Amino acid sequence: MASDPLDEARPDASERRRHPRFPAHQRLVGYLTSPRLPVHVRDVGLGGFCVETVDPLEPGVVQTVRFTTVDDWSAMLPARSLHCRPSVAADGTPRYATGFAFVDETKSLRTVQHLIEQVTSIKLYET
Repeated sequence: MASDPLDEARPDASERRRHPRFPAHQRLVGYLTSPRLPVHVRDVGLGGFCVETVDPLEPGVVQTVRFTTVDDWSAMLPARSLHCRPSVAADGTPRYATGFAFVDETKSLRTVQHLIEQVTSIKLYET
């Protein structure tokens, strides 16, 4: 069976991103404030992040997301859901992966840098 030429021409998500994403490794907890919903944070980068949920999230909606790090530091940032796709959790359970973009990358920069430091243990800036 021949492959679809459109699939070959379509860049994957990592090629479309302006910033790299860093796996959260369960060092970051996410919580959508409306609806009140805990989410599993898969990865985070300067431009956005990906979460895993049991139910699908609607694309195009701005959500306020509260992030909490393993040392109990937390911050709330607005982000727009870009896409929601079926996925599978590490244990094989069906899930949905939703990609988000931070609404204002400039205003959220320092906060997101701290989140990335928490998941990578690498200092990104000097205070």
